[in-house]
Amino acid sequence: MSSTTLKPKSKVPGRVLGARTFAAITAVEGLRLGTASRKRLQTLKASGLTPAERREEVLRAYMDLNKRK
Repeated sequence: MSSTTLKPKSKVPGRVLGARTFAAITAVEGLRLGTASRKRLQTLKASGLTPAERREEVLRAYMDLNKRK
């Protein structure tokens, strides 16, 4: 059997927004972080986790909120 690799459907590269750019966009849209979210993000920034690990932690936090309801 031969192994196959999946290739992206689009040749257009994705974009990653920096924190300041994201903050500017959300401010225009009128979105604000809650106190708990702000503290969680500060903790994650200081923890030295990889971007993938930070993403997992944020998803886990929101999944836990859904289970509590």
